[in-house]
Amino acid sequence: MKFFIIIGRRALYTYEHDGQRFESQFIEGSKAFPISSTNVSEDVNAYMEILANEKNLGTVAKLEFEVLEGSDINLNKAIVTAFGEHINKVYSLENTLNTVTKKLLRDKKLMVDTYGINYEGCAYKLESNTLIQGEFDLLGYTIHCNDVVGLMDL
Repeated sequence: MKFFIIIGRRALYTYEHDGQRFESQFIEGSKAFPISSTNVSEDVNAYMEILANEKNLGTVAKLEFEVLEGSDINLNKAIVTAFGEHINKVYSLENTLNTVTKKLLRDKKLMVDTYGINYEGCAYKLESNTLIQGEFDLLGYTIHCNDVVGLMDL
């Protein structure tokens, strides 16, 4: 069974492809599955076990994932390593936010060209076709995981 995962600052967000769109999944009743940076391997294994049980798969061997990286490079590496052979594809956060920003630029009312976007506590602004990361900007257009999944090219 295939799932799309977004690596957040301290959590994994899970989506299942449902025809034309991605449907957010609730693991143990929560939209976000907490991940500790000190126990990544154990947390990922527990996550896969819970997901397999909730989807009545019987075993984690039937799980396949596509993963969108987060802003923490070390956490990304640890999570991707922990998922191992269950990962089909890994999407770069920079490339994805670049695409998302370009799509949001079409709506001039959002003022993304002036203030950029906020995602996971950081601000991102497109300057000379390069995505620049900075501190959270109160005037920036804030997006969430659902927005990213809806706007990214898969």
